[in-house]
Amino acid sequence: MSSAPVMLPSDARKARLRGHVAAVLIAVAAAVFLVKGPAATLWWTSWGPDRPWVHRDLLGALWLFFAEGHGGTDTWLALQNHPDGAGDIRHHIPNPFDAWLVGPLAAQAGGDLRTWWGALQLGHFLANVAATVVLARAAGARVWAAAAAGVLVAGSPVMLHEVAGGRALSGVVWPGLLGVALALRGSGLWAGIFVGVQGLCYLYAGLVAGLVVLLLAPSWGLILGAGLVTAPYLLWLLELLDTLHSGRPPADYSTLPLPGLWGDADVPARLRMNPLLWTGLLAAVATRRWRWALAIGLTMMVALGPTPGAKSAVAVVSSPLAWLMHWVPGLGRMHHPVRAVLLAVPLMACVASVRWGRLSMGLAIITVLSMARPMSEAAAWGEVRSRPGVAQALWLAEHADGAVVDLTGAGDAALGLHPIHGRPMLEGLKTPRGTTRSAQLRRMADGWLRGERQLGLKRQLVQSGFSHVLVVARRGPLDARVNEALEADLGPPSYPGVYALR
Repeated sequence: MSSAPVMLPSDARKARLRGHVAAVLIAVAAAVFLVKGPAATLWWTSWGPDRPWVHRDLLGALWLFFAEGHGGTDTWLALQNHPDGAGDIRHHIPNPFDAWLVGPLAAQAGGDLRTWWGALQLGHFLANVAATVVLARAAGARVWAAAAAGVLVAGSPVMLHEVAGGRALSGVVWPGLLGVALALRGSGLWAGIFVGVQGLCYLYAGLVAGLVVLLLAPSWGLILGAGLVTAPYLLWLLELLDTLHSGRPPADYSTLPLPGLWGDADVPARLRMNPLLWTGLLAAVATRRWRWALAIGLTMMVALGPTPGAKSAVAVVSSPLAWLMHWVPGLGRMHHPVRAVLLAVPLMACVASVRWGRLSMGLAIITVLSMARPMSEAAAWGEVRSRPGVAQALWLAEHADGAVVDLTGAGDAALGLHPIHGRPMLEGLKTPRGTTRSAQLRRMADGWLRGERQLGLKRQLVQSGFSHVLVVARRGPLDARVNEALEADLGPPSYPGVYALR
């Protein structure tokens, strides 16, 4: 009489590990397929915004990576907003940690910095998918079902929202997802540490991830672990508290539009959810997984913003988030609530995989077949690398002996040429404002952009250490009056697009 072989604990652990690896590989392979266009062309084209060389966030990220690999941001910030200089990096980019790590490595290894940045973004996207699989397994999904959860996330264009926006760490949610998975396994302290790391990527995403963990698997270890990581970070940011404003941002909050909830084709691809994800929320309600339903509801409430579907101070409808942002100190500074959807999507995918089991792979197959085009659109690839003004920047690097006014790059595009010419410049990560000398000079220089002569400005610029004015056609042909005003005040250009002040 034979009996079934007994599996030893060590064998069971190995089998479970093989299941984890298999599920992750399946999901990652599907993710690579869905973004195969940009992934295969990182070496020559763009991974991010449609028009990279006039996109402030991307140019700021690339500038940051370059600066960290070539002397540090303090050195390069001292060259911005000349003659006043810019504040330290905390005032501009409060989460520069990926650049701290990768910038020096990229500088030593060589190669195009944009390739490094794009590869890192691709890695984070795949890590988000892999972390979803790990979370699904921790929630009780079998191998194929967990893989399906990863595929559902990989086929959700909104997961590329931050990549398409040219931003780096704010699109990273894998630490938070791993924190939730560890909490479900009973490792509260490690869960808190990973939630803290999520806070380093984007402070409010860390807060939302922490609330999700408290809903699903509360523990004192979570608070301790998160505190160990975030306390030093908050102390580092303490100097900024007096300068941060918590009111409505000038361009309004960036939120998930209501049509994006069902993947409406009229919404930009990077704001579309995969409509199959809603089977996850339905499954949570049908199986009475109320904690999961609340966690999904929390993340979606944040993603929709204080006034869902509206972009005005006075809206027909407002959510509980509006009240919280008004009364909870610091919460009003969360200008990009839409980023919470990056946590909501994996949570819904995980519940769907647990509820539907092997049937969830059918949802994954439909996702791959139906979402390939929106995913490709969300990745926004195909823009050539050539940036306007490179020839002028190289000329300035050789001939300029003072600071530069990048007339047509105020506040954004000037950052793309700064690493090339390396000169002090009137522009910076932030446009100079207020009563500073750089702000006064910038306001006067903007008169040239309106085609107006600026009598006396040349003398003031020379006295402040400027030697050249750079004019680059970045967003289309320049108004002829711009060059007419410049030639009237400064004489003919010393080099096409470059006017000498001395």
